[in-house]
Amino acid sequence: MTHWVGRIEEGIRRALGDWVEFVARRASAVLVVEAILTIAAAAFTLTHLGVNADNKRLLSPDLPFQRDAAAFQEHFSSLDDSILIVIDASSAELAREAATELAGLLQEQPEQFREVTVPGGDPFFEQNGLLLLSIDELEELTDGLARMQPVIADLTRDGSIANLSQLLRRGLDQTSGTERERFAPIFERLGEATTRVYDEYPIEISWETLMLQGSAIDPGTRQVIIAEPVLSFDALLPAGPAMAKIRELTETAKLDEERGVLVRVTGNPALNHEEMLGIAVDVGLSGIGSFLLVAMVLQMAFRSGRMVGAAAGTLLAGLIWTAAFAAATVGQLNLISIAFGVLFIGLGVDFSIHLGMHFQDEVRRGRNSVQALRSAIDEVGSSLLICTLTTSIGFYAFVPTDYLGVAELGLISGTGMFVILVQNLTLLPALLFWRRPADEPSTTTTSRDAWLATPAAFERRPHLVVGVGVALAIASLSLYSRAWFDSDVVAMRDPNTESVRTFKDLLKQSDTSPWYADVLAPDLATAEELETRLRGLEVVETTRTVNSWVPADQGEKLEILEDAAFLLDTPVTTTKKTEPVPIGDQIRSLRDLRALLDASDFHSQDGILEESVDELRRKLDVFLAKLDDESDPAVQLARLEQVLLGNLPAQIDRMRVALAAQEFGLDDLPAGLREQMLAPTGEARVQVIPSGDLSEDGAREEFVDAVRAIVPHATGVSVNLVEFGRATARSLREALAFALISIAILLYLLTRRVGDVFLIIAPLVLAGTWTFGGMALVRMPFNFANVIVLPLLLGIGVDSGVHLVQRSHEALKAGGRLLGTTTARAVFWSAVTTIASFGSLALSRHQGIATMGEVLVFGMLFTLAANLLVLPALIGLTRRTTP
Repeated sequence: MTHWVGRIEEGIRRALGDWVEFVARRASAVLVVEAILTIAAAAFTLTHLGVNADNKRLLSPDLPFQRDAAAFQEHFSSLDDSILIVIDASSAELAREAATELAGLLQEQPEQFREVTVPGGDPFFEQNGLLLLSIDELEELTDGLARMQPVIADLTRDGSIANLSQLLRRGLDQTSGTERERFAPIFERLGEATTRVYDEYPIEISWETLMLQGSAIDPGTRQVIIAEPVLSFDALLPAGPAMAKIRELTETAKLDEERGVLVRVTGNPALNHEEMLGIAVDVGLSGIGSFLLVAMVLQMAFRSGRMVGAAAGTLLAGLIWTAAFAAATVGQLNLISIAFGVLFIGLGVDFSIHLGMHFQDEVRRGRNSVQALRSAIDEVGSSLLICTLTTSIGFYAFVPTDYLGVAELGLISGTGMFVILVQNLTLLPALLFWRRPADEPSTTTTSRDAWLATPAAFERRPHLVVGVGVALAIASLSLYSRAWFDSDVVAMRDPNTESVRTFKDLLKQSDTSPWYADVLAPDLATAEELETRLRGLEVVETTRTVNSWVPADQGEKLEILEDAAFLLDTPVTTTKKTEPVPIGDQIRSLRDLRALLDASDFHSQDGILEESVDELRRKLDVFLAKLDDESDPAVQLARLEQVLLGNLPAQIDRMRVALAAQEFGLDDLPAGLREQMLAPTGEARVQVIPSGDLSEDGAREEFVDAVRAIVPHATGVSVNLVEFGRATARSLREALAFALISIAILLYLLTRRVGDVFLIIAPLVLAGTWTFGGMALVRMPFNFANVIVLPLLLGIGVDSGVHLVQRSHEALKAGGRLLGTTTARAVFWSAVTTIASFGSLALSRHQGIATMGEVLVFGMLFTLAANLLVLPALIGLTRRTTP
């Protein structure tokens, strides 16, 4: 059998030698054919290779959680394809106005947005929303209105600065001690108004907050618009047009920070948009940087411009051909496979280094060019073929898994290894022999690497090296409990982008967090039963069905609201007086108030009242000083009155509408809300809101597992993230096992030496274990991007092992040391080029791509150490004991 394998190997060497000699003697013709085919491949790639930015496509649609999500989306919309427009303003009124205005503008763009909604912004809830509060909360509201009623009533009749100052002075005269604490919020509003007067766009003071103070009602200065954009996943940036339109309309409405409004965009389409934009730039720059770094390392390794040019040209042509293969097979790159170019550059150059260095070595021995090339092929040809098979296995290992994103990357890059092998056997010789006689003696500079002295010293101490390597592996395995898979896709993205910062901001509040779970029930009765069971979970803050918007005890609540309405039952007037207060009287009223603030004693248990008074004193001093310098103080006083009191009538009217609520039932709810919670065919939705921060370690898994223990088919963003992570981790284990077993079997079939298989595999297992332990030690998690690293390192590292083990047979027979051979030098420079290429990925702003680059760099360093330290030691030990 061994004889049979040897004959096959000899036949492969002869065929490869004949082929490269054929190419060398017809270099010009081969280059013409190569140029034509490469140009055709480039044209095909440009016209047929697209990008699909849909991250849901990264996993198989046949997975159970994917089917659950699809079944839910047949009846109800989800947030997966919705843009969340987050509006923060200096007041609740301003936030509502901004949301209403922007939503209206977006609804006028049907070509960009299918649907635009503002949760809670329907006029129905403007009138009846207070009925959703509890009885205790409504009573607190009534108490707050009762406290503010005298001030509100008086200001409604006379909304002037002079009247407000008089009311405050009278109130301070009639109260003392802690009774004055209720004036602290008014002092704060007055102080704010005196500074806003001089803003370009002065923001009116919110009296609604004052009226609701002390109750459980938070008027909220944040509004969220949910916009469902028209997406085209065939484009590089599917949400690009919608995002641009949001920015344009925001500028049109002048919703900016000068107006007291901050508009930010997040949600899955926005996150994908900024992620793909960043990845495209980073991967493009990484590709260019990787190519330049590899060229620099090649110059250091070869010290020959012709060799560097030939290797670089071969690499570039191989990349183009591989991209054409991607266009013909998968058609579209995804968020993971878009990085194939950098991986190809880092790995594809290995073939040129091994072939080129052996070619140079033969030339230095005095052979002519063709003889040197044939001899180099005899030396490394079969090893290159084995390396192509083993490296491709490292990539192909993901093809059978459910992780389609990496499966496509594996298919492209695995096939790319065969492409680059063909190019190194064809284009590389053609470039080397172009415009020079094939039989011409060749000269090359002598290349020596001083670094060999260090690992060579360890080669003489094999027991020590192997012992240390095994000890480090055991220590690495002991860190198993510290390793984990981070399923948070947001954590993978660039943390400095607006969409990521805004998304994390939403996660801090459970009422705005998009990481809730959804349950599809066959009918409303079942939904109510499930809601009751889910609400009892410790990890659940609340649950909602369509009935959650139909409050109980409406009769009792309406009575409370009716009583509260009497408190605002004052004549509706405007702030315009028939007889304007003279300017002098207005200024005098402010000075009298300022004097009273000095004369009175303000004390409160928490110190808030003193702080409010001190701040008002300071701001009044500044404002009055500016009035003294004004040629026409009436302008600034009018602006102060508008900022402070201009919005009061509208806010009173809005409160009156809310207090005049009407009893309603399920059929009275807005159609849009009913459609979101109850399908026309009867299916009902249950929303499950988590009680904790799901961005914390383990919280997301705990929430999802608890919900799915009751409802196995629950879905939603949080469920998708957790199951996405578990499917990816499972794919990693499957790919790692497949790669290890397949490579071992292949090596045995090709070498028929169990000892050689052990020598090649053992250092790689150690390197993989060290890499795993290093990640656990520095608390670097696995994620959706770097999960490919361990199987890939196995495929990459085995190349060096194959070359070294193959060469060790000849080196030891000749009485030399393995690390003194050209093969060892080639292994070193091959690793350096790979590290330089992958290192460019580590500079990416995308955290997933960056960690993939980091793990690849550290993994390659460990692999290099294992192959140049442990492998020679193992060879020394096994060969000593071999009879």
